[in-house]
Order: sequence, then structure tokens, then C-alpha cells
Amino acid sequence: MHTHPADPSILAHCVAIVRSGNDTDGAALMRLAEKLRFGAVLGPTTKVVPHDYDHRLVFFLVHFDLDVAARRLVLQAVRQSGSVSLSFAPVVLFLREAKPEEVLANVELGFDDVINVPEDGRVMATRLATQIGQEHLYIETRNYLGPDRHRLDRHQPVTPNRKPEEPHARLTILRTVEAGVTIVRRQEAHKPH
Repeated sequence: MHTHPADPSILAHCVAIVRSGNDTDGAALMRLAEKLRFGAVLGPTTKVVPHDYDHRLVFFLVHFDLDVAARRLVLQAVRQSGSVSLSFAPVVLFLREAKPEEVLANVELGFDDVINVPEDGRVMATRLATQIGQEHLYIETRNYLGPDRHRLDRHQPVTPNRKPEEPHARLTILRTVEAGVTIVRRQEAHKPH
């Protein structure tokens, strides 16, 4: 896999789009994005026009005030945007002092990362920067497009409510400042007979 060490300063070349349930929480998450030194920060009411973000690195930062149904809607809107730059943008959920089960449940929803706050700013920026300059495996099925939800299986027991494997495509993506999002490989996988 193609990798570079995570450099938090790379966030200066990225756009953060905040999603929250209310203006107060949205403003708090925008302030955090500014402290993490994103190059541009757009608020919760921003209308996303896909072609505005071609060849740009975009992050969606989601506030913990959104309930599970609203989180699913955010993920669905991003993944079905019709733009490679947006559909494969990192969607990161910020939770407040969540238990490991809650973090895992949100990874299962399809978030690229789930960050517990409060957390040190440098640690958060470094984690966000790992989304850039490294290959990431995405899965595409009839009902899902997002990061490989099995990526944590080696760290956690397998969730018993997972569906048997269905036909899917394995997409290896790479995000860089120079090219934005690139699909490096696409591999079709079919359900075993």
C-alpha cells in the first residue's frame, strides 16, 4: 500500500464541512476545525455543490448531537453525492466520552473515523491527517458505499448481527493534495455459491 507519515499540517490544504443538529453545536465544531487548522471551514447550513469540490480534499465533520437516524442521512447524502471528491471524502464523527461499543457502532454505520472528545488537538489533527496520503479500502454494495466496516475486526470481536457476504466491489482509494481523491483499484467480489 502507498503510505506517507501523517502530517497534521496537510489539513491546511483541506476543506472542513461541519454537520450538526443546531447552530450552537455547529459553531463549536467549526471553532474546533479552525483550531485544527483546516484551510477552509464551512458551516452546517452550507449547500454542497459537488463540482465546487472537484480535486479538493474535503472532510465532513459530524457533531455528536445528531442522533443515529440523522447520522445515517449525513452518510447517505455524502456517499451518494455523485462526485468522487465528495463520495469518498472522510466523514468523521466526534463523540463525547463514548464507550468502545458506541465507537464501534458508529464505525459500523460507515464513518471513516470516530474521535472521542475531549482529546488533544495534535492527536486529533494527526488522526485526521491519516486520511490523506494513504490507501484506504472502501466497500461498495447495493446498499452501502463507505470504508471497510470489517477493518476493526482484528481489534474487536466480530459483531454477530453482520449479514453474510454479498456481492460487492472493493475500492482502494488514495487522497492527496495534488490529485484529490483517486480510485487506485477496483476489485469485484461475488457471493460464494
